[in-house]
Amino acid sequence: MLKQISILVLIFVFSLCTFAQTEKYNAPIKWERYKVADKDVSVLFPKLPILIQSLNVCIEQETNKYAAYAEGVVYGLNIIYKSKQDVPDFCREKRKFDENSFEAGIKEVKSFLKTEQETKFNLNNREVVKVKGERFTYWLINDFKSKRWFEIWVTNEDKENQTVKNFMESFKLEKNSVGIEIGDGSNRTLGDAPLTDKLEEEKNTVKPEKDETEPLMIILKPAPRYTDVARETQTQGAVRVRITFLASGGIGSIEVINPLPYGLTEQAVAAAKKIVFIPPKKNKLN
Repeated sequence: MLKQISILVLIFVFSLCTFAQTEKYNAPIKWERYKVADKDVSVLFPKLPILIQSLNVCIEQETNKYAAYAEGVVYGLNIIYKSKQDVPDFCREKRKFDENSFEAGIKEVKSFLKTEQETKFNLNNREVVKVKGERFTYWLINDFKSKRWFEIWVTNEDKENQTVKNFMESFKLEKNSVGIEIGDGSNRTLGDAPLTDKLEEEKNTVKPEKDETEPLMIILKPAPRYTDVARETQTQGAVRVRITFLASGGIGSIEVINPLPYGLTEQAVAAAKKIVFIPPKKNKLN
């Protein structure tokens, strides 16, 4: 069986151009409750999040990742659940989705955050495992009775404040969840719509003698899907695109440099639109 071999090669171009800060790339920050009705879960988000879906058939595991950017912070919700697909014969390592899968998920998060520390507490009568790293904080909530678990996470938590606290504690798991249905989510990562008051405040801010800049940080980068026609024709190669990363935190224009046929170019562009990142920070300010 031919595996996914289409490669998305990204050429990063960070733009501070005013003309690029248009409505289609940005959205106002408006904290509202969003829901995933078929998973009975809801959480607050600052705008419609993107959705990245993945499948690991060898361990019977599917993952939905939701994420939205606002004011230098990325807010995320992961839903990990048992796949309905049968484990194929080509898998070298096979693992059932069972009560040990949640523990494996905790270990994976700890490995990602490079920490072994964890704390436990209760949220709405459910046990939460909190794992905190230098840049990320994860809350993991087991619901194995329904063959799934949830991960609520936030990045760049040097901005830990009441907004972050409200987001983390907004998680609700209940039948007939209330909120705006996320569905397929936003088709691109949305930046922050500029606010006049904030721009005036930054204009009047006293600048330090020496500028210190933190580099752009990629948080999520979805893999482009391999189309059925490309698989049937055994099409291989690389789709090269140039992406404009906006200072607002949104993905701007995308220019195709090296296309491929059979829908692979379109899949690469769709994946590029959903890259989630933290813009460069000058003097710890976005």
